[in-house]
Amino acid sequence: MVITRSNKLANAYKDEASSGTERVALYGGSFDPVHSAHLRIAQSVIESGVVDRLIFVPTAHSPLKKNGPIASDSQRLQMLALATADEPRYSVDSSEIEQGGISYTIDWVRSFKAAHPNAQLYWILGADQFELLEQWRSIRELAQLLHFLVLPRPKHALVAPSIPGLNYQIVNAPLLSESSTAIRQACEQGIAITDRVPKSVEAFISQQSLYK
Repeated sequence: MVITRSNKLANAYKDEASSGTERVALYGGSFDPVHSAHLRIAQSVIESGVVDRLIFVPTAHSPLKKNGPIASDSQRLQMLALATADEPRYSVDSSEIEQGGISYTIDWVRSFKAAHPNAQLYWILGADQFELLEQWRSIRELAQLLHFLVLPRPKHALVAPSIPGLNYQIVNAPLLSESSTAIRQACEQGIAITDRVPKSVEAFISQQSLYK
């Protein structure tokens, strides 16, 4: 399910917001393309029992990345929709893409919390990004608004940055070295990406001649 947020985030979870506290995991990234490691991470978070559902939040352009996405906004959203179609606890929010420009986590979280003040939010990130948290915009405010779910990353130590009020939890997930960059490079070189992305996403990439 893709949440296009026609009324921004005000109506995204109207029914849930009225029923009390909901634990929501937020998974941001370019997802260019979404791949099997992304889905294994999401599955690990859901199976941990910490949250009730998970929202994929594709960014327009991450401020910590030099280059923007290769696939179009529409193509990235379609790949996410295909990848999450069989899991009712997953959804996709397109608001960052609709807004365009540089995507800052704090802006999205403020909007969501304004519409859903009772929601308990958890932001998923890898140990590599965890090391850079002090560089995030308004990180002290952000640390008050949500908890972080931190995933192990090869060659990255799980050392908490010195941020007042920081709440985080390590997710027991496998170490995954797969990356969207490596998959794009494989496509460019004509190397098969079977099992590295969902079959529906692999078919879409082929049909669209993406990353050639």
